[in-house]
Amino acid sequence: MATETELSNQSVPINKIPKHSVDWVMRVLVIRNGFVILYKNSRHKGTFQTVILVDDEGTKLQATLFNKHIGTLKDFFKANKTYYIAKGLLDRVNSNYTSVHKEIELSITDNTIIKESAHTVSTHNFINGFVSLEQAEKNAKWCHIRMEHTTVTLWGGFAENDGPFHEKLRDDQPILGLCDVRISIYKGTYGLSIIPVSSVLINPMFQKTLDLRAWHGTHLIIC
Repeated sequence: MATETELSNQSVPINKIPKHSVDWVMRVLVIRNGFVILYKNSRHKGTFQTVILVDDEGTKLQATLFNKHIGTLKDFFKANKTYYIAKGLLDRVNSNYTSVHKEIELSITDNTIIKESAHTVSTHNFINGFVSLEQAEKNAKWCHIRMEHTTVTLWGGFAENDGPFHEKLRDDQPILGLCDVRISIYKGTYGLSIIPVSSVLINPMFQKTLDLRAWHGTHLIIC
């Protein structure tokens, strides 16, 4: 296993990794460790887990673990932890499914090397992608929507696992950072829906979130 310094010197941003290359190292922050999901099709059946990563440039990447790798790597990919990843398989995004990156996603293989980093990923570029709920509404050109109550709809694993936890936090009024959510309007009511690749950050420790709360009195930011 290479040293921290060697891995740091070798690491490159996600968007700079040559296509179809397996000889690379990236340093990424985990912003979501997804649920283990069962799947079955005409050829295979098993389980998979989705992890959402972000690098120093603020580029997000979706990584997928299948079957045995979920168990062998259970001590890795902890939310808010930084890791070096090497020798993963970068595949083209399947247009039939949603993804956080427009072109590529990462598959974890037997050859993939993962090591926790003592150096954190800079979140400066990542947090610049967040806007307040008010600004998101303006960007969508829905200027007459009341903001006092905004519904966030949880689906699937989010509803079964995160839903009860979020309800417990309702009285505490935490700041929520929502990434890659679907914006909708129904009968004049503005709403947000969680989709499979969404990330929900609760009280993220970013200065911008604190500033937005102070300036707008909002508890919800979106990227």
